[in-house]
Amino acid sequence: MTDVLRQPPYAIDAEQNVLGGLMMVNAAFVQIADWLSEEDFYKREHRLIWRAIADHAKRGAPFDLVTLIDWFRSNGEECSPGYLHELFKETCSAANITAHAEIVAEKSRLRKLIEIGTQMTSGAFEARTASRELSAHANHELAQLGGASHGGLVSVKEGLREVFATMSERYGQPRGLLGLPTPWHDVNEWTRGLQRKRLYIVAGRPGMGKSVFGGQLAFMNALRGANVAWFSVEMTAAECMERAVSAISDVDYEWVQEPNKEDLESELHWDAVARATEALTKASLLIDDTPALSRTQFDARARRAHLHRKIDLIVVDHLHDMEVDPKQKVYEYGQIAQAGKTLAKDLDCAVVMLAQLNRSVESRTNKRPIMADLRESGEIEQKADVIMFLHRDDYYEPSKHPGLVEVICAKGRGLKRRPPIPLQHRLDRMRMEDWHGGPIGDDAAADEAVARWSRNRKRVAA
Repeated sequence: MTDVLRQPPYAIDAEQNVLGGLMMVNAAFVQIADWLSEEDFYKREHRLIWRAIADHAKRGAPFDLVTLIDWFRSNGEECSPGYLHELFKETCSAANITAHAEIVAEKSRLRKLIEIGTQMTSGAFEARTASRELSAHANHELAQLGGASHGGLVSVKEGLREVFATMSERYGQPRGLLGLPTPWHDVNEWTRGLQRKRLYIVAGRPGMGKSVFGGQLAFMNALRGANVAWFSVEMTAAECMERAVSAISDVDYEWVQEPNKEDLESELHWDAVARATEALTKASLLIDDTPALSRTQFDARARRAHLHRKIDLIVVDHLHDMEVDPKQKVYEYGQIAQAGKTLAKDLDCAVVMLAQLNRSVESRTNKRPIMADLRESGEIEQKADVIMFLHRDDYYEPSKHPGLVEVICAKGRGLKRRPPIPLQHRLDRMRMEDWHGGPIGDDAAADEAVARWSRNRKRVAA
């Protein structure tokens, strides 16, 4: 019975002082307007008064006792003129309005926590929603609640201190990477590593090697000690691990899938597989293979993992397999990309999202992708800091540039423009390597990529 009679947290005095202070000093509204909202007030009359004040502020009109009474009459809302007069009369000063607003916001957050808990309890009792959905929704709501007061204009001094500290740290280190390494020399040279707070989009048509590329980034960095979260929407965790074992052990993927005791090298293969498995077991690699993962689940699970240990890299395979409303695909894919970008900034990590290209590339003679080929490209293109396309000529014509994968550098915020980067695909081992071949074929773009690789190698050797 005691629980039934409990009152939710609120502070009527603080709410009154905020509203009365604003009526006295209109200029104080800008101090609290970006982090306090109508829903933060517990009393209905106070929510209406805040709405009236916000409406006046939006129009640049003054709000005092007279103008607010007129607003309520004009809009047909009920609020006693006597109560407005009491608020104005009883408020001594607006000097502490920020402190009073913080009390109002804190009580609102406590009520929101109660609401989240109640929704969880009701949902669990009704059992209409899967537990993972309930958990993901709650985690998402909690994450949003925790970050509600972030942001705002601050002095440049804080940012300059961070920049100078970073410059000083880098000055004492060897030149080269500024972020997590990729397995490929020329990709590292272009990107300077996968840098924190950045969203990387790696896109290509089916069969170009996106999953191999993304998986290699995930397990290679995990083996080097980074804490990596790998969201495999397309494949199961078992498939991902089979690919990782094949790539690390240098054992044919088909043998890993179906070990053949008739193979004369079986014992050697087993030894290599055992070493690869042991290395992966020790690595800090988290994997989530939920099919049709929602944006809410993705956000909540990444943040939850980050609470246990700081996440260094998030890899998503792939963006276009995540759950969206078919009627709002363009908008929702953009929201997924935005979620990746927000996580990169909030968790101070690098986020790599694999993405699909539309079919228009198939109808062209030159099938190298361009930015317009990115499915629902507008929103994704805007959110991404770096965009790379993967292209294989030998997918369309087996005799043309066999083994070559071009990494087309489509967009790089703060990065230099450059020709495509050549990589050697070893799809039989589920990995990609630095290009080891010489100049090939008669295709100008591919030849330029290979020639640049050769020049870089000579310079490094010198």
